[in-house]
Amino acid sequence: MTPSYAMSAYQNAIQTTPPLQAVVLLYDGVLVRLRNAADAAGRGDFGEQFNQILRATDILRGLLAALDQGQGGELANKLRDTYEANMRAMMSSVGRTNAQDCLQRIADGLRELRNAWSEIAGMPLLEATAEPR
Repeated sequence: MTPSYAMSAYQNAIQTTPPLQAVVLLYDGVLVRLRNAADAAGRGDFGEQFNQILRATDILRGLLAALDQGQGGELANKLRDTYEANMRAMMSSVGRTNAQDCLQRIADGLRELRNAWSEIAGMPLLEATAEPR
């Protein structure tokens, strides 16, 4: 998935889903890919781990590209920094012996953000042990 494809997917989601719900669904997509990457790392399938991380980072790039730095102010800056730090951490986990723990910590932090957006959108929260649908 290329960055332009990620942005296109984000814009398509916005056209068919209310914006706040679309953001929550995109976070769900990242969480699914992180779980898949952690599973692959546990099996020693580092190629699949890398592919899943690329898909997760593409979604985060789409969210990053959609940030309005002019209107979002400090919140947009913090989200930008968070997305960028998470993308770097995901990429650095590939092939590491502690990849599953690293990816779980990333997922835990992104789940908190997802749930914050979910509360604003009036959608159900995602428990730490639950799987995004």
